[in-house]
Amino acid sequence: MGRLRLLAVAAVLLLVMVTTGTTLAQDAVAQTDSGLVVALRHTHSLVRWLVVIAAVAAIVKLALGLVQKSSFDNLTRRIMLAFSGLITLQWLIGLVFLVVYGSVVGFGLRHFWEHLVVMTIAVGLSHMHNRFKNADAPMRYRNTLLLVIGVLVLVFVGVALLPQGWRVFPA
Repeated sequence: MGRLRLLAVAAVLLLVMVTTGTTLAQDAVAQTDSGLVVALRHTHSLVRWLVVIAAVAAIVKLALGLVQKSSFDNLTRRIMLAFSGLITLQWLIGLVFLVVYGSVVGFGLRHFWEHLVVMTIAVGLSHMHNRFKNADAPMRYRNTLLLVIGVLVLVFVGVALLPQGWRVFPA
């Protein structure tokens, strides 16, 4: 019941953000540098660094757990929850950004849709670590590590599809 309530709250928040963002974007003077677009771009850029930190923490913890043959502990589970949660948050911010930016410049840019599809697959894959909870510890560490690496490869491909590619700071 708790997950269903959380999902409903997230859906309502997303709907409010999308409708507010679309309204504000339509009220802007058709500039791509309107306040909301800039705020979303910078937020999307900031959250990516949180994803990087969570990914590095996950890779280090999973690799150490695999090498040391330790049990899959609560800290590892929490790191993976943070990783998948931050990937999902990044995807949601990107989705709102796509709607707001697309309402200003149009939705016909192919690279937006390619980026969205690849990142959606990455989000789905990032939540699959829960499938291994009944596996023994070494297999769980290995599979989860491979999953994180797979997500990072998809993220790399998804960002590379964008015309600006890999910028350190948002434009």
